[in-house]
Amino acid sequence: MELSSKFGALPGDAVDLIAFAHNNKLEVEGISFHVGSQCTNVHNYSQALHLAAGVFGEAKSRGFDLKLIDIGGGFPAHYDDTVPAFKSLAKTINTELDRLFPEPIEILAEPGRFLVASAATAVAQIIGKAVRGGKLCYYLNDGVYHTYSGVIFDHGQYHMRSFRKGPTQLCSVFGPTCDALDTISMIEQLPDMDLGELVYSENMGAYAAASSTFFNGFPPAKTVHVNQ
Repeated sequence: MELSSKFGALPGDAVDLIAFAHNNKLEVEGISFHVGSQCTNVHNYSQALHLAAGVFGEAKSRGFDLKLIDIGGGFPAHYDDTVPAFKSLAKTINTELDRLFPEPIEILAEPGRFLVASAATAVAQIIGKAVRGGKLCYYLNDGVYHTYSGVIFDHGQYHMRSFRKGPTQLCSVFGPTCDALDTISMIEQLPDMDLGELVYSENMGAYAAASSTFFNGFPPAKTVHVNQ
């Protein structure tokens, strides 16, 4: 998710801002960047670290000794197998940090999604069923105005699974409201199920229930804590 249209300074302006802060008796400890949430392209981190190193170098040449770099968030949660392994991302980031920022340097990160995405599973009930254009469609008691809000706000794709075993087919899955925007997915592989059966989605701990609403009078899903 591209953030620079709203936040941040251009690299060419960064040291001028540091100087402005210094002239107003504020000490700048370091700089931060954010490559965008759920970043699966490691080159975004490499590019950001190179830009940050350039700012560090210019700042030093102008008499400002920066001590800290915050590499932000963006570490991707493993929603499906298209997401690269975190260890490969970490290896590249660590290599670049060691090469571009000699010690002593303090490194911060904000891996919120990566830490909490796997902490929740959404369970929903089938409240409607139809065949439209030859395609099986399910209607759930949860949707994009509720736990699946990340489909809209976060460009998320949350795969649906069934507790029923057996042959599957390509299905559409919709939320309970009358709004056509309330579409969870058009490409889910699910079996032929009955009304009242349950389906579930894993990795729902980040940016899901936090954006849930009471749209059309449907309440958000109940949260159940399971201690293990």
